[in-house]
Amino acid sequence: MTNLPALRIDERSVRRLKLGYPWVFRSEVISGKDAVALTPGQMVNFVRDKGDFVARGFFNPKPQLVGRVLSWKPDQAVGKDFVFHQIENALRLREKLYSQPFYRLVHAESDGLPGLIIDRYGDVVACQVNTAGMESLWPHIEAALKTLVKPQAIVLKNDTAAREMEGLEQSVRVASGSMPAGGVTIVENETQFHVDVVEGQKTGWFFDQRENRAWVADLAKGGTMLDVFCHTGGFGITAAQTGAANVTFVDSSAPALEMVKKNAALNGVEKKCQMIEGKAFDVMEKLAKTGKKYNVVVVDPPAFIKSRKDMAVGLKGYMKLAKLAEPLVAKNGFLYFASCSSHAGVNELSDAVTEGMSKSGRAFQLVKTSGAAPDHPVHPLLPETSYLKGLTFRFLD
Repeated sequence: MTNLPALRIDERSVRRLKLGYPWVFRSEVISGKDAVALTPGQMVNFVRDKGDFVARGFFNPKPQLVGRVLSWKPDQAVGKDFVFHQIENALRLREKLYSQPFYRLVHAESDGLPGLIIDRYGDVVACQVNTAGMESLWPHIEAALKTLVKPQAIVLKNDTAAREMEGLEQSVRVASGSMPAGGVTIVENETQFHVDVVEGQKTGWFFDQRENRAWVADLAKGGTMLDVFCHTGGFGITAAQTGAANVTFVDSSAPALEMVKKNAALNGVEKKCQMIEGKAFDVMEKLAKTGKKYNVVVVDPPAFIKSRKDMAVGLKGYMKLAKLAEPLVAKNGFLYFASCSSHAGVNELSDAVTEGMSKSGRAFQLVKTSGAAPDHPVHPLLPETSYLKGLTFRFLD
């Protein structure tokens, strides 16, 4: 593919790419004028200033992150066969990890497909195409899925902020086939869940918390649990089905709580479940004033830190949440606190949460630090792919 446009990059970028780093930033591009003329998502060869080949990938002049590498081999074509091989390789890993077809099938850069997210819900797959380069490869992606997975429906959840930064239109649609008449149901940790793939948040379900849900459910056996930012009930329904005596769900979304009710009924645990609709901060404060305490409290908020400029404000938000959660945890009880903000590392999150709880004077210990399930592999050179942090604390008094 020597006929591709050559984009010159500085030596700092060259060194990083040769180590396997998959990104190129605007400040690292030397041939700036030539770059502006390229179309978003165009395939280029990233080369040294002298012209030596370094890597091949997409280029988009619109965002700060202008380049995404797909191959370090000068003779490798990036087309139908490449896409098929990458998705097939990703599928092999998931089939090794899980006996049922409910998982994240492709995790973007970590699976060698920058900006592509694919979640599999049995006979339905949901895709987010977040880069212009992946958009240009969509026909190959769709063809590979039809061959390898043979889904009844392929749903495009292309309504992300990332697409906006890439200069792409936003939409949600069934791209191929038709949705099952009875809706989509998955099984996770021997618990069933209805999933709204088309209208739900992100791709409809958060597979990344799978192992953490099982861990928390074991802690809650025989006890009471508060599930804050519960979404459609992943943590709480798993706990109720596993043996928790009672679970209270908190979310500001009425549709999310309706789905919690459906999931509770689906698993026959509706008598154990109560719903509170309202803003988490307000509900937690009111519950604390009543003296209410739980054996396990789960706080799993949306990302408070969406960019580095949000760091200080976001960490204060986590600190406040932890401060509100602390009085709700019973003696010898547990708090599971999660963050999906990739910009905040585990130490920064731990410091913020610990500071929020320390003002109470109670003794507590950090029992476990956890991350995403293994169907969300981490790219060794991209800490951003290790975005999910889970902290489990135990209160001693």
